[in-house]
Amino acid sequence: MLESVDVGRQSIGDYEATAGREVIEQLRSLAEPLRGARVLHLNATPYGGGVAEILRSEVPLMRDLGIACDWKIITEDKDFFSVTKTMHNALQGAKRSITDHEKEIYLTHSTRNAHLLEEEYDLIVAHDPQPLACPYFHGRGGTRWIWRSHIDTSEPNPELWAFLRPYLEDYDAAVFTLGKFVPRSFRSRRWRSSRQP
Repeated sequence: MLESVDVGRQSIGDYEATAGREVIEQLRSLAEPLRGARVLHLNATPYGGGVAEILRSEVPLMRDLGIACDWKIITEDKDFFSVTKTMHNALQGAKRSITDHEKEIYLTHSTRNAHLLEEEYDLIVAHDPQPLACPYFHGRGGTRWIWRSHIDTSEPNPELWAFLRPYLEDYDAAVFTLGKFVPRSFRSRRWRSSRQP
C-alpha cells in the first residue's frame, strides 16, 4: 500500500478575511456537486518542492469542502530519484535523455507503485513525471486520471517525450501551469492549462 501523507485540518472559512465572503461561498457552491467524490493526489515526496507545498494546503481544504481527498506518495530509491531528476531536466529541454537501463528502472518502479495503489478513487491526479506511468500498469477501471505537469514542457527533449507520450494516452486529461508550457504536439488535444498564457 502506498504511504498516505497526513496534512491535518484546515477550514476554507479561514480565508474569508482575505478572499471575501462571496468567494468562499462561491467555492462552497462549486464544490457541492462533488461532495463525497473520492480524489487522490499522487506524487513523489511529502516535503520540498512546489507540489508538496501546494498539496499540503489543497488537500485539507478539499476535505473541508466535502471531497474525500487523499494524498499518497509513490515509493522510490536513489536510482529512481536520479532517473526522474534527469527526466525533469529533459522535459524542460535538456539534451540528455535517459538510457535504456534508466528506462527499465523507471518502468520497474512504476509497475511496483501501480500495484501498491489498492484503494478505489473516482479521480486520481498524478503530479509530474514520477507517477506518470502508473495508470498504464494499474489499469483505469472506473477511475478518471489527470496528469498535472508543474514544469515548462513546451520544448521537451524529443527522445524522452517519445518515451513518455504513450503513457499519457492512458489519461483523461492533462493540466499544465501555462498554455505555453503545453508541447506543440499536444495543442490539438484536450489538454488544459491552469492559467491562460
